[in-house]
Amino acid sequence: MAFIRTLMCGALACAAVLPAACNKAPVAPAATPALDAGTAREEETASMRAWLARMLTCGDRDFLRSDIDMQQRHLTKIPGMQCKVAPGANNNNAAPLRCAIVPPLHLAQADIGWFVIGRPQDEISTIILPAPAESLRTSLSTGIGMLSEGTDLGDTTVQCALTDEALAFGAISGTVQRQGDASASVRVCAFELADGVPTCTRTPDGERRFRIDKLPRGDYLVLAVPEDAPDARVGFTDCTRVPDAPACTHVLQVVEVRAGRTTEGVDPADVQPMQDAGDWPQPPPAD
Repeated sequence: MAFIRTLMCGALACAAVLPAACNKAPVAPAATPALDAGTAREEETASMRAWLARMLTCGDRDFLRSDIDMQQRHLTKIPGMQCKVAPGANNNNAAPLRCAIVPPLHLAQADIGWFVIGRPQDEISTIILPAPAESLRTSLSTGIGMLSEGTDLGDTTVQCALTDEALAFGAISGTVQRQGDASASVRVCAFELADGVPTCTRTPDGERRFRIDKLPRGDYLVLAVPEDAPDARVGFTDCTRVPDAPACTHVLQVVEVRAGRTTEGVDPADVQPMQDAGDWPQPPPAD
């Protein structure tokens, strides 16, 4: 009997314990700490500045095509950014947008505290950055834009292509109008007007016709150096070999090269001794 009473008491004790264990509320998992508001703002600002660096190096064609009001609204959302339309323009959409940012944006090897976005023209959008071109070259992908020296203040002009064809190379062709050794070749150079960089070609012996390929779009000055008269220069000026032509200025004429096109009829004819061509650019040493 004692054994039975002990067994019954143990069963009753278990019955009393089990409901309490079963009815115990489950333990909720630890809550994930909410993202700190300051950290979220820092991440958003970093994302905006990363986009800005990409846009300033031709990485957002849609933005560069957009109207100036939209650009200004978008840019001024970036903390530390102030933008305004350049004064003196009758039409805002024809005026450049000038912006300043604090702290400066680190871009390649330069710190950019201000920039200017020009309006698109001929499928090119122009951006001016206050840094030498050498410090920005690593930031620009091949085929989407090109760099050239801006002003004497050391800034750089970035030309952003808004289409894949906008920066295709062009060419200049023509005939050097000069008498002389009929068997001699002629070296012809095209000097990019903005930075003076020359691109030269040499004709075959006895040939006066020339073609200079792989020229970036832009404005050029053209002159030739005859093989049989290396101290002479033959410039493409307003002077021609036409008899009784009006007096000319001997000023080299600007030749425009457009993307993917050949500018024809560039016929240098103004023969000058080197000492009288002091205002003309000088070709680099021949190979």
